[in-house]
Amino acid sequence: MGEVLEGLLQKRASLAAELGALDAGIAAYRRALAPTKSVAAVQVNGTRPTMSLAARKKLSLLAKARWAKKRKEDKK
Repeated sequence: MGEVLEGLLQKRASLAAELGALDAGIAAYRRALAPTKSVAAVQVNGTRPTMSLAARKKLSLLAKARWAKKRKEDKK
């Protein structure tokens, strides 16, 4: 019975080492494929990149200018 347990523990140790090597390979592959910014800093909810307040304000001003131009053209 002790030999069976020892064999299972050795098998577990070898599988844990193999799993560690696989995890290291996956991490290296992800780093090679990742963009220059970290993934956590770029994504919100995993769907879209975050936008700074300055960028949102700039887009808001541009949209307001487009709508003002459209309203001015519609009055003519």
